[in-house]
Amino acid sequence: MNRLVNHLPAVCSLILALAAFSNQAEAAPLFSDNFEDRVQDQALIGNDWTWYDQWFAEDGCTGDATAGFGPFDDGNGDDYVAANRNFFTVPAETDDYYRAGLEVPAWDGALSNMLRVYGNQYNTNETCQRTLVFQEMDAPAAGTYEFSFDVAQDKDGAPANGEVTAAFVKVLDPANGYATVLFETVKTTPPAATSMDDVATLSQAVQFTITEELVGKLLQFGFYNDVTPNLGQSWGTAAALYDNIMVTELVIGPAHSGSWFNADQSGHGFSIEFGQLPDGTPFAVVYWYTYDDLGNPIFMPGNGIVDGNSVEITFESPVGMQYGVFDPASVVREFGGTAILEFTDRENATFSYTPSAFSSTEWGHTTPITNLPLVKIFGIAADKYYDTSE
Repeated sequence: MNRLVNHLPAVCSLILALAAFSNQAEAAPLFSDNFEDRVQDQALIGNDWTWYDQWFAEDGCTGDATAGFGPFDDGNGDDYVAANRNFFTVPAETDDYYRAGLEVPAWDGALSNMLRVYGNQYNTNETCQRTLVFQEMDAPAAGTYEFSFDVAQDKDGAPANGEVTAAFVKVLDPANGYATVLFETVKTTPPAATSMDDVATLSQAVQFTITEELVGKLLQFGFYNDVTPNLGQSWGTAAALYDNIMVTELVIGPAHSGSWFNADQSGHGFSIEFGQLPDGTPFAVVYWYTYDDLGNPIFMPGNGIVDGNSVEITFESPVGMQYGVFDPASVVREFGGTAILEFTDRENATFSYTPSAFSSTEWGHTTPITNLPLVKIFGIAADKYYDTSE
């Protein structure tokens, strides 16, 4: 698709059999936390956040961990939930740990309540230490999921010497010594800030797939930082702030809208728009810019109801209207075939197409298309999920 921005000025009325459609309710998130119910001086972070420390032989926390320790390793289950250990909450007479704490509100009110994740200042090892602050639960039903969050720079500054701040998703196998069987991660990259006047958040996400073999194992998701003291790195410059944390099953949403094509077949492509019908049903409108078997450019509009991470599209092939003459009665809308768009994430999809008798006869579309890979050239600024408010 060569930047197909000159949409053909044809208007097609899409006939919707709305009575046959049931309103799809947005699935409830597996987990969400925005920290807005917290107060500054509470003793615990709350909402079951916990922590674990790992040490690595290699700089940069690469390879397998050589040791690890968490609150459940000391035999005392009372301290499993993470304490709120920002600077102002640590009792002066104790050597309590620094790993995470609440910023209520963050940046002196420029941001809302956030979770501050940073290093363990009692780390005396000269090797790399990873501090993880996370949630855990049984791995859900098989499917594709997304762990999303907002991240902001810490008020005390960004990592100064290569310290790493990151988000992760991990699945452990309790029946096999808690071996890691899935580990997905992304470095968090908050926008640079120098004061409360320019601090901002960035939305990021980790997408992951739970297979049938992983269902019921231990799912962990959260944040970590890596600090290697012998590289001049410090726990004090390894912090980031996190907010609006959510784990949901990945379904198509408005943010999938945009211009899509196959890079090896530049010259045809799709404009895809996702929205909601008046009754709240997730709905897709697709414009396919393609060709007939003689090389003439044509386009076909289509629409369909969103189902999870895919949508079945029914195409129309409008013919009959003359250029410069707007006569709706002259337009004949022939059935142009059906297609399946299946999305692995907001940037990648596949397209499968079954021609109709009309498109085969009129346009020479005699060969079906199966699982053509598509990528999004650019998107449309939109919310990730449909509005489910009443």
